[in-house]
Amino acid sequence: MANNRKPCPVCGKAMHRQSLQCRTCYKEERAMPEHYIVKHCPVCGDEFTVHITHINRGQGKYCSVSCARSGSPTKPKTRVIFSCDVCNSVMEKHLSEIRKNVNTGNYCSPDCWYKYNQRDNHYLWNGGQHERLCPEGREWRKLVIERDRGFCRLCHSQENLEAHHIERFGSNKERRWDVDNGVTLCSYCHKKFRGKEDEYASMFDLIASVQVVVWNV
Repeated sequence: MANNRKPCPVCGKAMHRQSLQCRTCYKEERAMPEHYIVKHCPVCGDEFTVHITHINRGQGKYCSVSCARSGSPTKPKTRVIFSCDVCNSVMEKHLSEIRKNVNTGNYCSPDCWYKYNQRDNHYLWNGGQHERLCPEGREWRKLVIERDRGFCRLCHSQENLEAHHIERFGSNKERRWDVDNGVTLCSYCHKKFRGKEDEYASMFDLIASVQVVVWNV
C-alpha cells in the first residue's frame, strides 16, 4: 500500500501527502487567532481549539472522535440484548439487524435459525412434499388428468403429465383437493407458470371449466 504521509517542510512532522504543511505550522503561520475559540471537552476535560465555522455548523463539541462517540447525549441506543429462541444464550444485536428480520424470532447463529425455521415455523412453508404426496393428493391428480382426458390443456401433449393447482397449494386449504381447482399440464408447460399461479388463476379457471372433447377419426 502506498504511503500517504510525508514530512512537513517546516517542522518535519508527518502529515497528509496533499497538505502543504502540518496543522500546527499552519495555525502558527497562517491561521487567524481571532477565528478560533478555546473550549474544554465535556468528556475528558482536555482543552482544544475550534474554528468558528465549525461551531456555526454545530460541530466542535468534543476534542476527538473517541470522545464524541462516547459522550454524545443525543446518540441513540443502537444495540439491544436478547436471548436466543433455540439455545437461550444471551446475545447482543444491532437495531439494523432486527429491522432485517423476516419474523419476530431471535437467534444467536445461523445454525439456531435453521433449527427453528423448519416446516410450520418457516414463513414460506406451504405444506411440503409430504402433504402433496398423501393419498388425497394422488387421488386428486388422478381425477384431474382423467377429467382432462389425459391431455395437456395448453399444448395437448400426452406425455409427462402433471396436475397444476389453479389456486396455490398453500393459499386455500379448503380447495386444495378440489378437482375444479386443478388443470392438467405437461411438465414443460407446468414449469412456465411456477411462481405465477395468482397471475394466471383466472385463465386456468376458464380452461378447466371447458370440457375436453376427443374426436375419434
